[in-house]
Amino acid sequence: MKTRRHFIKTSSKIALATTLAPSIIRAQNLNQNKVRVAVIGVGGRGYHNVRNLSKYAELVAFCDVNDNSNLRRNSKYYKPATESYAAYPNVPRFKDYRVMFDQMRDQIDAVSVAVPDHMHYPIALWTFAEGKHLLMEKPLTRTFEEAMILKDAAKKSGVITQMGNQGHAGEGVRLIQEWIDAGIIGEVSSVYHWTDRPIWPQGMQAFNPTTNIPQGFDWNLWQGIAPKRSFHQGIAPFDWRGYRDYGSGAIGDIACHCMDASYTPLGLKSPTRIEAVEGWVSDIAFPSRSHIDFEFMSKFSKPITMQWMDGGLRPADIPFVPEDYKMPRTGTFIVGQKGTIRSDIYSKSIGLFPLNYLRELKQDKALPPKTLPRVKGDHFKEWIDAIQANKQPGSNIVDYAADFTATALLGTAAMAVEGSLDFDPTELRFTNNRAANDLLKSEYEYRKEFLPG
Repeated sequence: MKTRRHFIKTSSKIALATTLAPSIIRAQNLNQNKVRVAVIGVGGRGYHNVRNLSKYAELVAFCDVNDNSNLRRNSKYYKPATESYAAYPNVPRFKDYRVMFDQMRDQIDAVSVAVPDHMHYPIALWTFAEGKHLLMEKPLTRTFEEAMILKDAAKKSGVITQMGNQGHAGEGVRLIQEWIDAGIIGEVSSVYHWTDRPIWPQGMQAFNPTTNIPQGFDWNLWQGIAPKRSFHQGIAPFDWRGYRDYGSGAIGDIACHCMDASYTPLGLKSPTRIEAVEGWVSDIAFPSRSHIDFEFMSKFSKPITMQWMDGGLRPADIPFVPEDYKMPRTGTFIVGQKGTIRSDIYSKSIGLFPLNYLRELKQDKALPPKTLPRVKGDHFKEWIDAIQANKQPGSNIVDYAADFTATALLGTAAMAVEGSLDFDPTELRFTNNRAANDLLKSEYEYRKEFLPG
């Protein structure tokens, strides 16, 4: 067994120590006709990663803890791992990502990860330690601190990274930014994001009764760095999102999609104030619904307020939006002095209020030109192209994904306290509630055997 590259723990951080220089990574990739990708998590969302990456890369390894085709969400979109295995029968299969790296490290250039939130962090660290490029599903991490550590580790590793919030590679966020920069809606004062999530249980006060572990499912590997506990029916493979040990609730699941409609076009960074005005976590779970207020410094004359709502909550009395407007299940309003931009969950469908405003702009040929560069293809292709060009894609960890995810996850911290939290974006801490800074970190100690070292 080859010696793994090490991570050294320093105070609250884990700093990367790697001997693989970016120039070596670049040389390896240029010698390949196709980027060789290992996929960790090939059921559920990972099934779609497998199908899409197969268009642009060579699939060389599959890893999934679940071989039980009956243990899955009952949805046409969430296929079991066995369907990926059947579609690509010659790709080697593993249940443990550590074993996969040990046996196949020289045959892997890059890794795609689509697993529960709590395992994003250790697998990303392991991937960086192996010097492999990384595509990580959203949200990047489960906690604020994990996001900051991965940002540092990704920068030191020099690999090509991308978070899988596909809307960031699309046309919509670019149109919104061009419209805002051109003054189409004037100075922006407020933003509203909402979603119908959770579509899984939240608000639980206790775990379900324990049951037998299903055949073909490795519960120990699924738990990974989380505390060991007996198998509880209903956590895997989908409802883990509502539990604090494994997921990040509705805001973690969806904010990295719909919140990007404002975060990127408005050039937002870390908020300076966060407050949960409705919805507080229990000891084990996120609330069934929540309403969180954020405040950001902006490029306009006044700060921008952002309201996040989930669990069926919806904004009301939005300037320029008709009272009879039928609210979609998930969406965004960006409110300016002259109009309001609307967006859907992935920033695919973009519009303007008042209702006749966009038509008038088109008739007057007053819409701004498309000046921002566009991505050719989807975000999977963007990542593969970036690896081959040795150039970071738009949703890379260092320049964007870590800070964006961390911003959303400040909302999960706010749900654990009453009252507002003042946040220092430079020091990365709360200034008016020292105890709340513990909420930026994991509530439990990680099981070290799942971390590189």
